[in-house]
This record gives sequence, structure tokens and C-alpha cells, in this order.
Amino acid sequence: MPTTAHVTTERASRYLVQLCRHAAQMGHGFPAHPGRGPHMGGERPKNIKAEWSETDGTITVDGGTCVLHATPETLTLRVEAEDEERLQRIQALVTRNLTRMGRRDDLTVDWTRPDPVPEPVTTVVESVPRRGGRHALLGLVTAAVLAVAVHAGLAAGVLAIPQWAALGLDAILLIVLVKVALIAAPVWRRRRASSRAS
Repeated sequence: MPTTAHVTTERASRYLVQLCRHAAQMGHGFPAHPGRGPHMGGERPKNIKAEWSETDGTITVDGGTCVLHATPETLTLRVEAEDEERLQRIQALVTRNLTRMGRRDDLTVDWTRPDPVPEPVTTVVESVPRRGGRHALLGLVTAAVLAVAVHAGLAAGVLAIPQWAALGLDAILLIVLVKVALIAAPVWRRRRASSRAS
């Protein structure tokens, strides 16, 4: 997670350039401070690169980055790293060097972490049963009555022939039952789903 510091100073651009130039010298192997102790808790950073302009800079150090931005009133620092230990080491390096460079202006560097992003809220929307339940039932009954009437007419014709009477009656009854089931199944499924939802 990144950390950010906003350092209030009227010389933000000057400190940005000075800090980046210092990092670049360390990256080329120049001694930063002859006669002074080692950096970053006993070991000097191995891979340091720096690029900068008057208003923006980037320092890359051992698996982390410090991005700098200068305005007329503020120097903003943003540090990101691969893990927490590297993040804190880069923060310590930047803080130590910047406060040393700005001791006349009494610069202070206070690091803050952004507020965590809140978890998204899941909203459950209940389905409202349709009003058309009565209309669907009336349509189903009408379709069933029509199917029975049509098949009754067919049955009368088939029953007129005695050898086909028993077989025809069974077939017509089976067809009517299948059609009623096919019409009723979707209505039954919808009603069952709406009763589960509520």
C-alpha cells in the first residue's frame, strides 16, 4: 500500500531537485556524505535511479519508488514498494535526507496511508409478484376447455366407429392430459419461484 507525505515549504522545487540529484549520485557510487554512517539501517541501497525536472521527480530504490511533485507551497512524496519492509526503508531514507537538507527550514515529513476502500454494499432487491396471476389462470382454464371441446368433437367422430372406440377414447384422454400439463407447467413454475422469493 502506498504512503504519502505533504511537506509544506516555499522551496519545494529546490528540495525536489536536491533530493533527486543526491539519489542519482548514490546510484553512480559517489559517496553521499564522506565520513558519515551507512544508509538504510546499515546497508547502502544497491539499485538507485533518479529522474527529475523542476516540478516532478522519480526515485527508484531496491524494489520501490518515490514519486515527488513540487508546487509553490508543497512538496508531495508518494512511496510504493513490493513489501512493507522495503516501504519503510525507503521512507526512512527519504525522510532522513530531506530533513537533513531542509534543517534550516525545519522541514518535517509525516507519512500517511490512504483510507482503505470500503467494501461494496450488496443490495438485495426482492421481486414483486406480477398482478397478472388471475389472468394467467383464466387463460389456462380457457385453453383447457377449448382443448377438451376440440378433442370431444374428435372423440365423437372416433366413437362412431365401434372398433376404434376404446383406443380412440384413451388416446384423446392422453392428448388432453399432456396439453393441460404443458400449459400448466410454466404457470406452476412461476408461482413456485415467486413464493420462494417472498
